[in-house]
Amino acid sequence: MKIEINYQQKDDMPTDKAKVIVEARSFSDDVQSLLKTIEKLDSHTDVVPLAVDDRVVMIQLDEIIAIEVYKNELTVYTQTKVHKLKGKLKEIYQRLNNGDFIQISKSALINLNHLSSLEASFSGNMLAFMDNDEKLTVSRKYLPQLKESLGM
Repeated sequence: MKIEINYQQKDDMPTDKAKVIVEARSFSDDVQSLLKTIEKLDSHTDVVPLAVDDRVVMIQLDEIIAIEVYKNELTVYTQTKVHKLKGKLKEIYQRLNNGDFIQISKSALINLNHLSSLEASFSGNMLAFMDNDEKLTVSRKYLPQLKESLGM
């Protein structure tokens, strides 16, 4: 799908508001995907609350490097700490709605802004090297989505 983008200045609109109109021949899958992406931008938040032990910790999204799950325990790697909490990877992935996070395996998410490099690994998998020297396996199933997100 080819997208044409136009900007029009409207002096009578509030400074904290923007209006987006999507025009297309039909309500195709591409159009639906575009609308969902725009909706995610509207509900964008910079902080995610995490229930760690007996308290709620507010974590800046750009501080999160990666998240792994083992059974029902999540490990959240940030630039300064490692937080362990109960939860499901799917649920936290839905809360991280800014487009910087991508699932790389059944048990891990990464923040693309903290990805240093990728290296070929065994059996078609890849290793993702993160800013904090963490190495995570990118499974073959999730590799095409990662490559697409990186523009490869």
